[in-house]
Amino acid sequence: MAKKKVARKTRMDEARQLEKEGKSADALKIYRSLARRKPLNADAYSRMMVILRKQKKYEAELETIQQAIAAAEKAIASNQQAFDDKDRDSATLSRKLAKSLGLLSDEGLPVYEEPQLRAWRKREAVVEKRLESRR
Repeated sequence: MAKKKVARKTRMDEARQLEKEGKSADALKIYRSLARRKPLNADAYSRMMVILRKQKKYEAELETIQQAIAAAEKAIASNQQAFDDKDRDSATLSRKLAKSLGLLSDEGLPVYEEPQLRAWRKREAVVEKRLESRR
C-alpha cells in the first residue's frame, strides 16, 4: 500500500516537473493515467483542469470537471452505503440526528459540500457560461 502511494506521489512530481518544462501534453497523459487508476485523485483532476484552461480547451476542461464531480459523488454515495450496510440502526439514528441539526436536506442529502467539490461546481458553471457565449 505504501509503495503505491510513493509511486503515485512520484508520478505527480514527474508530471509537475513536465508542466514546469512546458511539456503539458506529457503531463496531461500522466495525470489522466493517475485519475484512471484512482478515480478520486483530486490533485490529478485539478492539474488537468489547469492545463486545459491554459490551453483554452474549454470543452475538454468541462469534460474533466464533470468526470471529477462524478467520481466525487460516487465516492460519497459509496461511503454512505458502506456506513448503512455496516450498522443500519446507527445509520438511521445518525441520519435522524443530522436532519434535526439541519445537516441534511429534506431528500436526505448532505447540506455541506466538500470545498473541492464546491470549487469544481463553480468552475463548471464558469466554463459552461464561457462555452455558451462562444456559440
